[in-house]
Amino acid sequence: MNGELAPLSAAGEKLAGLAHRHAAEFEPAAARHDVENSFVAENVEAMRASRFLAGTVPESFGGLGVRSLHDLAVAVSRLARGCPATALSANMHLGAALLLARSADAAGLDPAHQRGLRGLLMLLGRCRLVLSHAGTEPGASLFAPATEAVPGPDGYRVTGRKSFATNAEVADVFTVFLRVPGADGEPRAGTAMIRRDTPGLRVERTWDALGMRGTGSHDVVFDGCPVPADAVRVRGRLGVASAEEWIGVLAVNYPMLGAYLGIAEAAAERARQTVRARARPGSAEQLAELRLLLTGARSALSRTGQLLDEHLAGPLGDGEAEQLMAEFQCAKLILNRAAVDSADLAMAVVGGRSYRSGDPLSRLYRDARAGGFMQPFSPGEARAFIGAAALADPGEKC
Repeated sequence: MNGELAPLSAAGEKLAGLAHRHAAEFEPAAARHDVENSFVAENVEAMRASRFLAGTVPESFGGLGVRSLHDLAVAVSRLARGCPATALSANMHLGAALLLARSADAAGLDPAHQRGLRGLLMLLGRCRLVLSHAGTEPGASLFAPATEAVPGPDGYRVTGRKSFATNAEVADVFTVFLRVPGADGEPRAGTAMIRRDTPGLRVERTWDALGMRGTGSHDVVFDGCPVPADAVRVRGRLGVASAEEWIGVLAVNYPMLGAYLGIAEAAAERARQTVRARARPGSAEQLAELRLLLTGARSALSRTGQLLDEHLAGPLGDGEAEQLMAEFQCAKLILNRAAVDSADLAMAVVGGRSYRSGDPLSRLYRDARAGGFMQPFSPGEARAFIGAAALADPGEKC
């Protein structure tokens, strides 16, 4: 494919190669999952078997050792060319695993918590676990979740409800953002790793959306779930966006943009094949416009990924991390627009048959529109954040 992005590391090249192979395997069933609103379970099993799901686990734990967010986004984009829902599913697992790997190496980490993380990484390296990143919940903001972990003599009891938990249908472990009462009376931000078989945890099958219907993004309810103390990490003040919080958001959410590049690429390729078979007046100009959209999207994704990799390799101040978040938001708006505009334009090129529900472009048209609803942030919130970052001096908080 002309101008496609390439990984920058050997590990990333291997992961992208697996993604390319899986995309061809998964494309035939993508329409069925869309019509049935069924989770892409067999695709997850295939990615276990190929060890694609161990992509971001360090080699010392049996994984492929991908550490680059840029390379992960490239692999996600390749996978999305065949099945965007599977690409989102894989990203939520791989991004969470990458964040766990970074956390396990963090200085000053409680030894018991570090042992727990290393145990999880061993299982992830063997593709024994599927992760679900449960962050979103009704009526709560990004860094001030309502879900609460109440301490007790045997650990914590977690109560709350999460929405849009991709992979919830099959996840073995949920990464949960929550609040923890502080010793000083002030609530703290926290993260818990909660196993699926924990008493009080249930998945409610609520996912029935316009697009990305194969992601199994159901609600997860925690009703006094007992969680060991070493499975809960307490961080800073609730509602305060520290560098650590921003890094966590970026590790899971930036590579997801690759799914929208993959949608744009798949739509453009269907338009190109149509014109090659049956050119019409103006079709060359339409293909040129699609090429412009892809060039802008690829440039934004690649530049942002390399910028994140460069800065996340070292310590970050809170202000610097917020500026990186602003760069991510710029890329998100560009990629989300490119996916929607490419699908629209490709349908115009292909013509009326693409309007039928069974045509792949009609599915890409709907899948593309999921991007604007995925936090963080909505388009209006993103513009406000980008504007505040533009007014702040480098290194200062927005």
